[in-house]
Amino acid sequence: MSATSTETPRAPGRELPPTLGPQVCAWIEANLVHADGDFLGRPFKLEPWQQKIIWKLYEYDPKTLRRIVRRALVVTPKGTGKTELLAAIGLAELAGPTVVDRQTRQATRRRSPNIPCAAASFEQADLVFGAARTMATEGRLAPLVESFDTELLLRGEQGRMYRVAAQAGTNDGGRPTCFLADEIHEWTGAKERVHLVLANSLTKREEAIEINISTPDEANPETLLGRLVAHGERVASGELDDPSFLYVRYSAPADVDLDDPQELRAALRGCHPASWVDLERVAARWEVDRIPEHEFRRYHLAQFVRASNRFLRENMWEALADSDRSVAEKASVVLGFDGSYNNDSTALVGCVQGEKPHLFVAGCWERPQHAPLDWTVPRDEVNAAVDRAMQRYKVVELACDPPGWHAEIEEWAERYGQVVVRFETNRRAFMAHACSRFYTAVANEALTHDGDPRLARHLANAVVKETADGRYVTKDGPSSPRKIDLAVAAIVALDRGMTVKPKASARLVSW
Repeated sequence: MSATSTETPRAPGRELPPTLGPQVCAWIEANLVHADGDFLGRPFKLEPWQQKIIWKLYEYDPKTLRRIVRRALVVTPKGTGKTELLAAIGLAELAGPTVVDRQTRQATRRRSPNIPCAAASFEQADLVFGAARTMATEGRLAPLVESFDTELLLRGEQGRMYRVAAQAGTNDGGRPTCFLADEIHEWTGAKERVHLVLANSLTKREEAIEINISTPDEANPETLLGRLVAHGERVASGELDDPSFLYVRYSAPADVDLDDPQELRAALRGCHPASWVDLERVAARWEVDRIPEHEFRRYHLAQFVRASNRFLRENMWEALADSDRSVAEKASVVLGFDGSYNNDSTALVGCVQGEKPHLFVAGCWERPQHAPLDWTVPRDEVNAAVDRAMQRYKVVELACDPPGWHAEIEEWAERYGQVVVRFETNRRAFMAHACSRFYTAVANEALTHDGDPRLARHLANAVVKETADGRYVTKDGPSSPRKIDLAVAAIVALDRGMTVKPKASARLVSW
């Protein structure tokens, strides 16, 4: 049992960009001291995992000399010292070599730095700012700064680092160059507005950066942390290409058996990057103190604890990926279609028939993150994708969930004939049977799939609803932003792919 370290991937073939990481690390260790704990007052010594984060944060484009990362999210278990790391990076942004001079091409200090240290409460904000103040005033940086209760000022030049508490609210983000946000799982409700204002204000300054740190929460996709994690996971999986977003998460696998002493300790060793953490004492929080399991998993294993009624257990789906299994032209395929109109997603999934079926994503249309609220599914693109699939494969059946797409389904029936059928997913008993068949096939490893991260995400979002007619998948709430359309299309495709026989009738059939 090993833990995982999630990081923003580098595209294949992309060369390692230059970084100011070594200079920033050297500056921190030469000028700052530790602010708390057993190392109080000692010269700040960065651990390898901290150095790695800093190296990535300060990568820059060799042509433009501008920094690559503009937003970052670091998620670790409790007690790893991430707040002190955030403070050290903030001080480097205040007085260290964090930008590249356009003329000399050398590392230099930026002009007029403006660095808000923010958290959801005054107490938490004071942890970051207080650490920064101690690290600066008790080390070699002391002659260069003036220290006050809520701000640090550079002597003789423009530059400040200051405390911000989201609970106080704000109407103006100023002109920050580096926005530090601590424990953003606590930035909920109206507090999110403060984060939005400060983050938006970064556009006023050149090469400004936003750095967020947190322990996990309950994986609510509607929170600030939930949205950032969702974006980070899509970047880490390769689904999105966003080199400006750095996502680092140290966590244990979801299937860790907490009651297996060896497995528990292996997981703790893997997900706690800091060398000073007393892992035996952490293990005792579960084995002796028996704190609630969801709290132990969140705080000490850095797991985002989701609903207990998830459709598939963690790693069940991922284990069946076979990206080397290609779908040949004219292969016998059943297509599952789940459509929507606006503010949702539309999915087309194929199932290659055979002794061991193979599922693949033939199309997916989701509302982009920053799209206007009146965004609608591009129906022309959907029609084109269906037509391509019809031309490329021997489509035995196109099974469609009809709501919102009646006109298109009628057109497809006229164009493609008897292969087009309606699959009414709102018929509970019918859908429950299809869900049961899908789950059994996954549990018995009786299928493979193309490893598409979007389908994996939609399946992970799906939860089970218990009814008198059986168990079937649904969203975790009527207004939840977690999409499951690809999951529904895959369930439909597999069910029909394992059932369908050629039909003699040319009429549109309903199942």
